[in-house]
Amino acid sequence: MNTIVIPTAQHIELEYPVAKTGERVLGALIDAGVLALYVYLWARLLTLYEADIFRSILDPTDETYASLSLAVLTILPAACYSLITEWIFNGRSLGKLVMNTQTVRLDGSAPSLGDLLIRWLLRLVDVWIILPFYGLPGLIALSASPRGQRLGDMAAGTTVIRLKLVATFVNTIYVDTEEDYQVVFPEISALSDRDVSILKEVLDAGLKSNNPGLLLRLAARVKEVTGIRTDMEPRAFLETLLRDYNHYFRRE
Repeated sequence: MNTIVIPTAQHIELEYPVAKTGERVLGALIDAGVLALYVYLWARLLTLYEADIFRSILDPTDETYASLSLAVLTILPAACYSLITEWIFNGRSLGKLVMNTQTVRLDGSAPSLGDLLIRWLLRLVDVWIILPFYGLPGLIALSASPRGQRLGDMAAGTTVIRLKLVATFVNTIYVDTEEDYQVVFPEISALSDRDVSILKEVLDAGLKSNNPGLLLRLAARVKEVTGIRTDMEPRAFLETLLRDYNHYFRRE
């Protein structure tokens, strides 16, 4: 399963799956329904305009201006719907909100307005360019892309994820500490969450298999990377590192 890792401000990495093609299609259909409702409501207003009820609100002296205003108010928001909603809702249109999906950059960061603008412009190719086969280019690109990208995503460096965690590295490295805990090895800040996740996994494997040699080699490797100097027994040293890391970044 393809996933995107999103780092948080708390130095925790969250891993989310790339949205499936079906989920993106359903989200797009929901958005199409929203647009259809919007156009219908404006059509009703046009009916009121033709009945001289709405005409006076716009400009009773200039029918051309009034008609043009109605056309702009109908077409422009509809055409810019995906750009506007994803900008306002941080990468999520109304369809994506319902499907619990979100547009993100491939590095996990939020897309910029420029990224969203590129995606929006290339909808002309992905969705509209072959009108008898609505959305066919985008579907082909999504199916062929290992990261679930339509052409607009490829150009913008984005994809769409499903907001359902595959894994969070805090689940593997979390160790509870007291509020007054004192960090023993501040050098632990040199390690990443992924490094400490691996440390925790190897430590657990060594304890489960009763393999002191594995713990000794792991402790030696950590000392080499961090520059820590200590005569502490390997298991105690590694467990102290985990407590230090959790407390250090929880405080941060």
